[in-house]
Amino acid sequence: MSRRETRVERAVCPPPPPSKCAKVLYYTWKLCSVVFSHFVMISLVIAYCILGAVTFEKLEAQNEREVKKNISQIRGNTTHSIWFMTNRVPYLNQTNWTAEVVDMLKDFENAILLEMKVRGWDGNESTEQIQWTFTGALFYSIIVITTIDTPYYVITKMFMKSKERKCL
Repeated sequence: MSRRETRVERAVCPPPPPSKCAKVLYYTWKLCSVVFSHFVMISLVIAYCILGAVTFEKLEAQNEREVKKNISQIRGNTTHSIWFMTNRVPYLNQTNWTAEVVDMLKDFENAILLEMKVRGWDGNESTEQIQWTFTGALFYSIIVITTIDTPYYVITKMFMKSKERKCL
């Protein structure tokens, strides 16, 4: 028998099966790595949401309070202007007084609409009831995550379809 034939015989023999201990260790390692990677990913998403909620609350709550205070000032200034105009004249002429008050109220209305459109006033003047609480900001952070994922998914799907068309 030549050397070559003995090598062939050795190669034909299958390796011994792994022991039960080796199998347990292998599958335990696989399970731990999967669980750990998912745990880290979920922890990062939760941390992002909480950090985003704190950030949004700090940035937006103060602005919302300022808008509400500004609305109160606009209302107070309009009321004061109408009262001052009424007390200024010795006698009231309904036509003149009505025309001036209508102009003041139109200015007030435009200021209110501007606050609603530009600065996001919600119609509530109470500085105690604000929309940007921690809960609202957390909800917004979660919405941002889901909104970011959707365009990525759509773009990826479109890219994959265009690759399939080129292959055909």
